[in-house]
Amino acid sequence: MTRYYCPFCSIRYQIHKSSIDGVLICGQCGDPLIKKPLINFKKIIGFVATLAFLTPLIIMIFFVVKDFDDDKTPNNPHSIVLLTFN
Repeated sequence: MTRYYCPFCSIRYQIHKSSIDGVLICGQCGDPLIKKPLINFKKIIGFVATLAFLTPLIIMIFFVVKDFDDDKTPNNPHSIVLLTFN
């Protein structure tokens, strides 16, 4: 999916029209519109950089929640005996 934009007009005030031959033109200046891809190289690099910073945080949260779920028994052998005979 591509978006069209006019490189000469402000992004806020762009009006898209089509000419008689089917070419999309700007409604203000009359120049043909240029295709702008939805995903470009800068967005891919930004996504990879975001993942690089957020992945350790997500992994840390996962292991903290996992530690809360696990019931840890104490390492003291006397308290293990007390737990088993109660």
